[in-house]
Amino acid sequence: MFGAGAVAALWRRERERGEAWSILGLAGLVMQNTIFAGIIATRLALTSTAAHDTSATSGLWALHEGLFTLNGTFLAAALLGLSMGGLRTGLIRRWHGAIGLLAAALQFSSATLAYWVVNEGGLLGLLALAGWLIWVVWIVAYGLALIRVESEPVHVPAIDSMRSR
Repeated sequence: MFGAGAVAALWRRERERGEAWSILGLAGLVMQNTIFAGIIATRLALTSTAAHDTSATSGLWALHEGLFTLNGTFLAAALLGLSMGGLRTGLIRRWHGAIGLLAAALQFSSATLAYWVVNEGGLLGLLALAGWLIWVVWIVAYGLALIRVESEPVHVPAIDSMRSR
């Protein structure tokens, strides 16, 4: 819903400019949700194998950690696309775009360093955490910006012709 609302708010202005940042953002959100479904499925599998097979449990945890870390790639794409789209169309303020780009950089850095984040943890794991915490502020602010957008009526030719009868 959030992604569709953001695209709806940005699309007309982006088309006038010949840009499609919101589509990158939406694609990032779709992929992020897809990977997150895999994360949830892995968690469900962990609940049924934990007591029975420790080797399966350790393998599933490794899969979970890998998916969770790489999920930052798609969150970064969503942050980049929607931040740039929002900035270039005037939907969001500069500070808002800046924290979106910062969160995207942190998420992407963490995903790029996934091998070390998963295997060694430590301070590298804080990259994703910091990016995620900034993302929370970003998404709340973006939601407020979307609420403030004056909606324009959507014209669907089939419905418009039915109304004119």
